[in-house]
Formats: sequence, C-alpha cells, structure tokens
Amino acid sequence: MAGLDKILEDIRSESARAVESVKQEAQAAYDAEMEKARKEADAQAKQILAHARAQADDLIARADSAAALEERRMLLNAKQELITDVLAKAKEAFVSLPDDQYFALILRLIRKNALRRDGEVCFCRRDFERLPKDFAAKLVAALPDGAGLNVSKEDAKIEGGFILKYDGLEQNLSVEEIFEERKDQMTDAAGKVLFS
Repeated sequence: MAGLDKILEDIRSESARAVESVKQEAQAAYDAEMEKARKEADAQAKQILAHARAQADDLIARADSAAALEERRMLLNAKQELITDVLAKAKEAFVSLPDDQYFALILRLIRKNALRRDGEVCFCRRDFERLPKDFAAKLVAALPDGAGLNVSKEDAKIEGGFILKYDGLEQNLSVEEIFEERKDQMTDAAGKVLFS
C-alpha cells in the first residue's frame, strides 16, 4: 500500500504543481491584460485630456479675441461720444460768441458766400434780436460788387448762422448745416487733437 500512497501522493503533488502553474499562468495573463488595459486607458485619458486642453485653449483664445474686440468697440464708441460732445460744444460756443465776434464771423461768411445779385439774409429769432445797430451798414460794406442783401424780418428755423435767399433759391449757412457739411473734417481734427 505504501506504493499506492506514494503514487497518490505523487499525483496530488503533480496536481498541486499543475494547479499552481495554471494559477501563475492565469495571474500572469491577468496581470498582462490589466497592464495592457491600464496603458490603453492612460493613452485614452491622455488623448481626452489633450483634446480637452485644445478645446479649452480654443475657447480661451476666442474669449480673448471677443474681449479685445469688445474693448476696441467700447473704446471707439467712447471716442465717438467724446468727439460728438466736443462738436456739440463747439457748435454751442459758436452761437454763444459775444455779439461783436459772432456777427464779425457772420459778415465774413456772408462776404464769402453772397451771390452778385439782390437777395435777403434770414436769421433765427435769437440772432435777429441781437443784431448790432450798425449791422446793416457793415453788411453793405462786406458785400462784393453787384451783391445786395436786405435783412429779412422772417424768422429762420435754425439755431444760428443764416440763410441767403435769392428769388426762390436758398443757400443754407446755418450752424447746423455748416457743422454737418464739415462733420468729417471736424471729426478728424477733433480726433487728432483728442487722441494723438
């Protein structure tokens, strides 16, 4: 029986070794698969992270670009508002000049723009009421040869300046029209002064 016990013991030992060998192979295969899965997961995680970083960088770049564009737009609007304000103040300063300076300027504008024929010059109510007493004489002296202008008693619907009328033809030299006509030039000049 001792021989049978020895055979059984050998079979048990051999079985235990075979089981241990299979266990080790299974563990090695499991470890290899786990390592492979870990490497694939790491690679996918790196790829996902790189993609997310690229998207984040793109979003940041777009946000920076949008912010810069908005900043430029706001700065431009502020500059335009400032220029508009300066021009409005210049227009107000023009019509608010002391009477002697205001009408000296008006006479220069009339001399420059009067046609060589008879007509009339119309002022707004405010300017008509503050006409210097000697304005008619200064007007005659300022006119070029062949031109004759009478001061109209008609109230021109303007803020300042004047309108020249010649037999149905009107030449608008109101403050509004003068500033509108030269708006681009004045805007450029104001911009250079304010922002150079």
